[in-house]
Amino acid sequence: MLTIKNLNLIYDDKNHVLKNVNFTVEDGEILGIIGLSGAGKTSLLRTMNLLQPPTSGEIFLDKVDLTKLNNNQLRNVRKKISIVFQHFNLLSSRTVYENVSLPLEIEKVPKKEIEVRVNKLLEEVNLLHKKDSYPSQLSGGEKQRTAIARALINNPDIILFDEPTSSLDPSTTQRILDLILEINKSMKKSILIVTHEMDVIKKICDKVVYLKNGTVDFFGKVHEFFIEKENELNKEFYQEINIDWKRVKEVVKGENDRLIKIVFWGEKTHEPILHNITKKYDITLNILYGKIEHLKDNPYGTLIVEVISTQREMEKFLEELSANVYKVEVLK
Repeated sequence: MLTIKNLNLIYDDKNHVLKNVNFTVEDGEILGIIGLSGAGKTSLLRTMNLLQPPTSGEIFLDKVDLTKLNNNQLRNVRKKISIVFQHFNLLSSRTVYENVSLPLEIEKVPKKEIEVRVNKLLEEVNLLHKKDSYPSQLSGGEKQRTAIARALINNPDIILFDEPTSSLDPSTTQRILDLILEINKSMKKSILIVTHEMDVIKKICDKVVYLKNGTVDFFGKVHEFFIEKENELNKEFYQEINIDWKRVKEVVKGENDRLIKIVFWGEKTHEPILHNITKKYDITLNILYGKIEHLKDNPYGTLIVEVISTQREMEKFLEELSANVYKVEVLK
């Protein structure tokens, strides 16, 4: 659906904001872009439909390079890309109905058709009862749903969200994320979300782009991101329980003892794999840390355990365990 190739953005010939950015958004996929403040997330979002023209690189939408289009061509293609801005950008002088209908009015769609389409969409986002209200009369969640309805009204191919939950309370955040998931599922829309919240990535995203200082430090599936970047995310985002590795490693004192990290993914996360394998060998386990995370489609779990055994039994145990879980890492 969307392909970004070697994208660069330089301000004032010296501020290199985006550096050789590469990634793709597949048809019907939800992609999250995450990073700390100043990583280039919003700048990257603004290049997607050339609100901010890149310094160099290519942006393909359905195999059409947007950077090569003239102004008229770009205006037509932009109808396929909608943006939901961080601060909603609703017009205060227009009602909910009028805000959502605005893109259709600009396109000179007949009034009767506008009425049918807007009312249908407002019902889908549970705002029909607020159609005559003004933005000042709406809650944060209602403003966000109005902005989402406006983004959907032209039936775009892809929707870009800029920090869609940053100003919402936890309960409203969950409802907005559920709505985005429903839009993705029922309307088959490709969605790209810029966020600094790990819970957004975990709950709704299929893949993730991790930006650091304008470069793509990771691009891939969500569970791989959390597994591969766990220690870094602990430090940068404080989302997980930090482990006192010095104290944990001091527990493992025997010459043949091992400290291992076991990562489970998918259905096996809830199966007694470790118990079943341990029964086969002369093994003593001491569980030092454990967690289970629930992502969009599957859970994944992490265990840190001390394994006490002879070297021969240890080797056989680790070999069978490695064949039945996502990953086994010997820490000590």
